[in-house]
Amino acid sequence: MRAVIAAQSWPRPDAPDLPPAAVASAAAEAWGAAAPHVDVAAVPVPDGGPRTADALDGEALTVGGATARRRGDALVLAPVTGARWEPAALAAALLGLAAAGESGTVVVPVGDEPPAGDATDLWGGGLEAARAGLSGLAIMALAGSDRPLLGFTGMSASVRDGREHDAALALAAQAQEERWSAIAREADPVAARRTLLGPGRLSDQPGSGAAGGLAYALAALGARIVPAAPAVAELAGLDRAAADADVVACVTGRLDARGLDHGVAASAARVAGATGVPAVAVTAHLALGRRDLMAAGIAGAHEGLPGEAGLADQIRRVAQTWTPRR
Repeated sequence: MRAVIAAQSWPRPDAPDLPPAAVASAAAEAWGAAAPHVDVAAVPVPDGGPRTADALDGEALTVGGATARRRGDALVLAPVTGARWEPAALAAALLGLAAAGESGTVVVPVGDEPPAGDATDLWGGGLEAARAGLSGLAIMALAGSDRPLLGFTGMSASVRDGREHDAALALAAQAQEERWSAIAREADPVAARRTLLGPGRLSDQPGSGAAGGLAYALAALGARIVPAAPAVAELAGLDRAAADADVVACVTGRLDARGLDHGVAASAARVAGATGVPAVAVTAHLALGRRDLMAAGIAGAHEGLPGEAGLADQIRRVAQTWTPRR
């Protein structure tokens, strides 16, 4: 029997979260101790945010205003410091790669983290000039949300979600919507694309409202917006590892509706469903009911305590539950 674990970070009570690589190692050790006859493979899976490259193997390279790790034909970028993209620094990195003749796909994981600055600073002196400078570069933006830029389900609407009675927040959201509407009126025609299916305007495209408009700003430059969860799972090697698995487990600090749609649980369910094996989740905070889990393809979810000991204890229990005894 073979078990595959997709590992993300795990909370600790009085310390920073345990990173994916450490979680993968601890989970594999705990599962192996509980079921020594099982072949266990643990894969650190990034969250699709700006620091995604940190969880991937490979030597870190410096490329202008970013760092990068090469994975096959893809070059995955990350900020030099901090947990958010600085648009001007990202622009410098992209322009440098274009000038150097980069032939692989340049992956910019934005997740759903707003940038440290105005997203349109990515365009520098102007959108058309920036597009011309990057015309030879294949760029992929990994978005952690499927919201469009504008409208009732867009970026501004998400700001008001759950706080509709906050008058000051409503005014700020309205100002944000008006500003981005004005930007889109100029940028959408420049980035126009012909399509038979789906929205024709870039500002209506799912994912364009992710990361405080940074996904839109990248797409206006010619980037392709793709959902982060399946992309990072493939980059991390989860798809290959799970091809012959008998059970797929995911470990995540919090499992809620957003994580079920755009997190590692969605990836675990997808790769498990491809071969018809069960997918299970281990989390420190479960905010979903069984009906939602089953609808998403998760056969079971198990809640453990924060900290390394809590993680190991819950993994051992899961191994005993989902691994047949000899």
